[in-house]
Amino acid sequence: MSVFTISFNDPAFDKKSSEVAYIAKTLDLVKNELVRAGGAVTSGTILGVNHLGVANTSLGSWTYTPSASKP
Repeated sequence: MSVFTISFNDPAFDKKSSEVAYIAKTLDLVKNELVRAGGAVTSGTILGVNHLGVANTSLGSWTYTPSASKP
């Protein structure tokens, strides 16, 4: 069973460094949502500014299903 899954929309960057920066920025957004959920089952769309500077764009999605039995 997968506890945590993240999927990124790939805007086909020319440089690997740009792609890694995009992924790192998107992971920060997911981290905030995961912490906000406080251990509850959560999933959703990662909304943020895309590589073209357009706000409120879908950057990907995540799903978290906890497997631990204690809070």
